[in-house]
Amino acid sequence: MSEMNTREKNGKQRVSDQVKESIQDMILNQMKAAERLPTEAVLTEMFGASRSSVREALQALEASGIVEKRNGGTYVADSMDECFVCPLTIMVQLNMTNISEVIQVRKLLEIEAAGLAAKNATEEQIREIDNILWLMQKPDIMTEEYIEQDIRFHLALALAAHNTVLYQFINDVNVVVSKFYPRICTAEVIQEHAIPTQKKIVQALKERDCEGCKKYMDEHLNETKGSF
Repeated sequence: MSEMNTREKNGKQRVSDQVKESIQDMILNQMKAAERLPTEAVLTEMFGASRSSVREALQALEASGIVEKRNGGTYVADSMDECFVCPLTIMVQLNMTNISEVIQVRKLLEIEAAGLAAKNATEEQIREIDNILWLMQKPDIMTEEYIEQDIRFHLALALAAHNTVLYQFINDVNVVVSKFYPRICTAEVIQEHAIPTQKKIVQALKERDCEGCKKYMDEHLNETKGSF
């Protein structure tokens, strides 16, 4: 019996909902507007779910306007190319807003997401976040690799909150913020400020401590905010 099916029987979350979130994550992070999704058979194998669960997930995504059916296949909707991140990026570039304001919004979103993640994360998601933390602590890690893993860390926490809208906003804000990372992310910031608070976040996540997760995310974002 697959892990997804086991969770469904335990009543934690419907398999189709888990598949929907996984496909959505794949679209947001790996695909482009108008790109064709893998077939139902391939998605069934990828996520270890039944064909009916995959079909239900795709129907829900179609109803949300994220994917569309045409020419016998399923495609990322063209409208996904006009998502929130585009005007936000333009606003920063045209000085209609500044990075400090974007970071303020990031705090509001990610602190709440951290608390929800402590409540809603699956054990698999907690293991994934813990593994990302482990990768960030490699003694020979390069700054570029840390930045990549840090983005994964924040998005994995947002996904674990199990709130689609919140995840989308956090993803969009991180696209903008990540453009500034190479300018301010130094070995000192990583080792003395970022990683110590990320360890606290993960420990609170494992303990299902919602308030602790929110507190340490606040500390983490405050520690790194000064660098911007």
